[in-house]
Amino acid sequence: MRILISILALMSAFFVSAEPDMSDLKPAKQGDTQFCTYVSVFSLSAKACSDTRENLWFEACNSIDFQPFQSGDKNFYKSNCSTHWTMVFNIRLYYTSPDYPNESDNASNKYSLSPEIREETSYSCPSDSFPDYTVLVNDNMCAKPKPKDCPAGYHSKAVSKALGSSECVPKECPPAGSGESLYTSPNLGSSFSGGGMYCNDGCAYSVSASNITSDKHATGTSQGAACGDKPYDNKKLADESDSDKCSTATNGDVTILSCADANPTTPEKDPHNNDDSKTPEDETPEKPKETCAEGDAACNLKNVETEIENSTNKQIDNDNKLHNKKVDAETKNTQAILNAMDSIDTSIFLQTKQDERLSAVTVSKFNELIDAVNGIETGGSGGGGGGNGDGSGGDCEGSPSECVPVEGAEIPNETVNLNEYADKYDDWLPNAELPSEKCIVLTNGKSICLSFEAFILLFQGISGLLVIGALMHSAKIISGAI
Repeated sequence: MRILISILALMSAFFVSAEPDMSDLKPAKQGDTQFCTYVSVFSLSAKACSDTRENLWFEACNSIDFQPFQSGDKNFYKSNCSTHWTMVFNIRLYYTSPDYPNESDNASNKYSLSPEIREETSYSCPSDSFPDYTVLVNDNMCAKPKPKDCPAGYHSKAVSKALGSSECVPKECPPAGSGESLYTSPNLGSSFSGGGMYCNDGCAYSVSASNITSDKHATGTSQGAACGDKPYDNKKLADESDSDKCSTATNGDVTILSCADANPTTPEKDPHNNDDSKTPEDETPEKPKETCAEGDAACNLKNVETEIENSTNKQIDNDNKLHNKKVDAETKNTQAILNAMDSIDTSIFLQTKQDERLSAVTVSKFNELIDAVNGIETGGSGGGGGGNGDGSGGDCEGSPSECVPVEGAEIPNETVNLNEYADKYDDWLPNAELPSEKCIVLTNGKSICLSFEAFILLFQGISGLLVIGALMHSAKIISGAI
C-alpha cells in the first residue's frame, strides 16, 4: 500500500503549481505605499510598518524572532526591548560566558538597533494588463507559471501536443517479456552497473549482469510498465538481489513500476587521474656548505661540489613538478575528449529517438488524412438531365465538355503545390535541432571541433523521404477514391 501511495503521489505531483517562467516578465500591479522601520543587530532583524512616516523601532524590536546564538565567548539566550529613555533605539541581550556561566547572573549588554525608515510600495499579480502573469517575482514583476511537463508513464507535453492532444498521452512500453537493446549514458543521468531493474527511456527492464556489454549498452527484458520520475527517465531502480522489492500500480491510463524499498548500488566512477604515473614532489633538502679558511682550496672545491649537487637536485625537483603538471594536463585533455564523445553519442541517440517520435506523429496524421479520404462517398445514382440520360449513374469516360454538355459550362480545376501542402501541416512536427558542430578547448588553448553536418544531412534526407512517401501514398488513395 505504501508503494501504491508513493506512485500515486508521484503522478499527482504533475498538477502542483509550477515554478515561474523567468524569461518573460511583466510589471506587477502597484498597491499602497507604506513606511517601514527596519532594525537589526548581529543576525537578528525585523520591521514594522504604518501608513505614516514614524519611527516604529519599538514595535520592530518586539517583532524580532529571537533564537539563541553565540558570538565570541558569549552565548546569548534572551532579549528585551524597553521604552525607557536609556533604551531608546536599543535592545538588551542577556548572555552566559566564562566569566558569567549561569543565567542567574543576569549578565547583559545593550546594543544599538540602528533603525532605518524606508518607503515601500506593495505589488501584486496579476496586473490588469497581463492577466496570465500570476506569479510575483523580484518584488515588483509578474511571471507566467512555467507549465510542468507530463509525469512518468506519459509522453512529454511537446510530443503529446504533436500527437494531437492537449492532454498528456500515455507512452506505450514494449510488451512484458520482450527483449530490447538498451542504451544509456552519464549525460542521461545513468549507466549500466551490475544486474538489476533499470528504467530506460521511461520503461522498466530487467537486466542480467551477463547481458551488460558496457556502461552504455545492455540487453534487457521489458516489464511492460513505465517507471521513473519524468518522461523518458533513465536510472537504476534496484539491484538484481532486490528485484523482488519492485511492484506496479496503475492510475487507469498507465502502469508504473516502482522499487521504493530498494537501494541500488552505484559504483564509484573511475577518476582517470593517472596518479600512478606521477613522481613524488618532495623537495630534496639542500646540503650545507662548510666554512672554509682563507686559502683552503680543498674546502672551497668541496663547497663547489656541494653547490653543484644542490643545484642538480633542485633541477630534478622542478622536472618532477613539470612532469606531474604535464600528466594532469594530458589527463584533463583526454577527459575533455571523452566527455565530447559522450556528448556526441548522446546527441545522436536523442536525435534518433526524436526522429522515431516524429515518424509516429507523421504516421498518425496521415492515418487521419486516409480515414478522412476513405469517408468520401463515391459513385452516383441517375444520369439526370445531362449526359446520355439513361439514369444508370455510370461514370462518364469522355472529355469534360462531353460529360457536361451545357453551353459555357466549365469544370473548375485546382493546381495543388506540394510545398504549400507540406507547409500547411508543418506545425504538426515538433522542432528537433542538432548543433552543427561540437567544440572543446584543451588546456594548451587549442580546440578540437567535431562536426554533426553529416548526421544532420542524413536525418534530413530520411525525414524528406518519409514525408514524400507519405504524400505520394495519400495522393494515390485520394485519386482512387474520386
